[in-house]
Amino acid sequence: MTFNFFQFWKKSEPKSKISVSEIPIFSSLGPAELELIENKIRRVEYKRGDIVYRIGEKAEAFYIILLGRFRVLGLKGEILTILSQGDYFGESSILLNRNHSATIEAKNDGLVLRIEKKDFQNLISQIPSLSLHLSRTLGHRLTKGSMRSEVSKTKIISFCHYEAEYEKRIFIRNLAATLATHGKSKTILLGLESETQNKFPDREKNKLSLAQFQTAEAEDIQKMIYRENEAFDFLCVQDGTSEDRGADTAMASLVGYLTDQYDFVLIDLPTEFSALGVKALQQSDLIYFLLLEENRFSSKALSFLREFETSFGFTSDEIRLILCEQKEKKREVFPRRQRSRGDAVFSVFSVLPYEKALHAERKTDSFSFAIGNPETSYARTIRFLARELTGKLVGLVLGSGAAFGFAHIGVLRVLEREKIPVDIIAGSSIGALVGAMWASGMDSHELEQVSKELDRKSTFFKLIGFRDLSFPHRGFFKGDQIVRYVRSFLDRKTFRMLNIPVKIVASNLFTGEEVIFDEGDVVDAIRASISIPGIFRAVKYQGQYLIDGGVVDPLPVKVLSRYGVKKIIAVNVLSAAEDHIQRQEYYETQKAQWAEEIKKKGRVARIWFWILRWFEKRFTTNIFNVLMNTIQFLEYGMAESASAGADIVIHPVLSDSHWAEFYSTEKFIRRGEEKTLEQLSEIRRLVEEGA
Repeated sequence: MTFNFFQFWKKSEPKSKISVSEIPIFSSLGPAELELIENKIRRVEYKRGDIVYRIGEKAEAFYIILLGRFRVLGLKGEILTILSQGDYFGESSILLNRNHSATIEAKNDGLVLRIEKKDFQNLISQIPSLSLHLSRTLGHRLTKGSMRSEVSKTKIISFCHYEAEYEKRIFIRNLAATLATHGKSKTILLGLESETQNKFPDREKNKLSLAQFQTAEAEDIQKMIYRENEAFDFLCVQDGTSEDRGADTAMASLVGYLTDQYDFVLIDLPTEFSALGVKALQQSDLIYFLLLEENRFSSKALSFLREFETSFGFTSDEIRLILCEQKEKKREVFPRRQRSRGDAVFSVFSVLPYEKALHAERKTDSFSFAIGNPETSYARTIRFLARELTGKLVGLVLGSGAAFGFAHIGVLRVLEREKIPVDIIAGSSIGALVGAMWASGMDSHELEQVSKELDRKSTFFKLIGFRDLSFPHRGFFKGDQIVRYVRSFLDRKTFRMLNIPVKIVASNLFTGEEVIFDEGDVVDAIRASISIPGIFRAVKYQGQYLIDGGVVDPLPVKVLSRYGVKKIIAVNVLSAAEDHIQRQEYYETQKAQWAEEIKKKGRVARIWFWILRWFEKRFTTNIFNVLMNTIQFLEYGMAESASAGADIVIHPVLSDSHWAEFYSTEKFIRRGEEKTLEQLSEIRRLVEEGA
């Protein structure tokens, strides 16, 4: 038997080696199909400001973004939207056999997969599910005979449920109201009724059938649309085309008509999985599937999810599960990942029933509950989803780096002072610790006070201590003492108790896979994420052995990208090669100065100085320095590669510092403030972009 002790280093492969199976559009394909695609792709790097193609040029290839961000520019150079990791472009021009209708420009350094036009056409003919997915996403861009922009700004979302009709109706209306008010987006709710339903009896005189739409004038359609609570528009649509062969065209035309006028089209699907619902799904970008938490793993509910993928071509990232809880208790209110049958992974949200917090049964209030009760968990969930849909989520990535990570506190201080919103945090190692404590409600000043408690005399005993010593074959320290110390601040807090969502990254010791914590005990997750290999024992969790998150993802930008975050600020506290050289030169200069000064001292002082120099030379290459420096050298390369996916990267490093200086917090915090202030104008511009 062969033991691969260092399998976890496999994630340090060059960025061009990213697996095709990790790309959302290909996530549901089998090995044979993935191999077919792999043989057709070419990886192309773009520098900031490079043009992929210009408006009016002939379509020559299909592109998928692996790293970086790309602007979609209109005829006058205006920014239509920003594309990020996992997004693709160029397919519309190929499928519709036309020239490009937008310009694509690299916003920062990036990496894309390029598939030539001929190869792309062959792939969609050989892989039915890929063809189905692309046909669906293209469908809603078509109007009654005209062609829409290559990248549509309007988002079309269908809402369906499993035994949660009432919860769905309340949820969709609150989301529509939040998009229209806080999001300042023109929003319409399209309520669909099949022939056997009467979901909206109070709107009997304002119902439009698809058959009517095919012959109706624009003025007549507008009369059917009415304003709901002075916030969003509503239109009730009945099927009425069951025997009409043009029913699919009618739905596509209706959606196309609405996308010309609105930023968001929310479709309330019929209770029954009818032909009308199928037509609507074919036009949608996303699906929000609501179910009661007790039915989370229901075989019937999961069969719906599989149907969305196999029959309609939706990827797992295009499906949101909304869990509706029935008991009033503190629950998770932010996105998390669920692994369902067939190993499909979906984004999962959980909401507390609004009526439990409202303590009233006035139906007129139910549609605007999230607006009127902004501090409730229900409202926070709605607001988070609305900011995600409008591309306004601001994510903060806090990287690994031992004591260097105290610079994160300085970054947070500037963000607090300048009122820069942070919607979600992802962190590895020390970044996970600082991020979780901040999300728990501690501000940067409180974090600084905590850090100052770690002086030269007490740091060892507070974080490690002799009781924590372990047999070296598993790690020098058990890690129990640091857990006790962190728990003195976070106690038994769970992720659902944090003020904003936090994603904590750890590494699987034997597979090199990243493990993302966003449920359960926060301190347990932190303990796993800070398990420096060789220094702390690996953490056993659900049959896995976990070590420091920085080993595979020291700057977890891609974690936030997968959760739909479009604006990412990353803080990389690791040192580049030139930083290490500068640090070594600084120490050599300091030693030379000390040597000159000691010559002026007495004989005892000179002897003591040279004894200290001997110990320094003898023990500088101790096992802790060897492990930490080696790990951080490797981590920097991975962090530098990951930073391509962030909009802003803050790099607060110091030449006069050491990874173990947990007792020198002030200089790290000050450096974090300085470097953040240098980029404050860029941060403000990012936050305000598209607002």
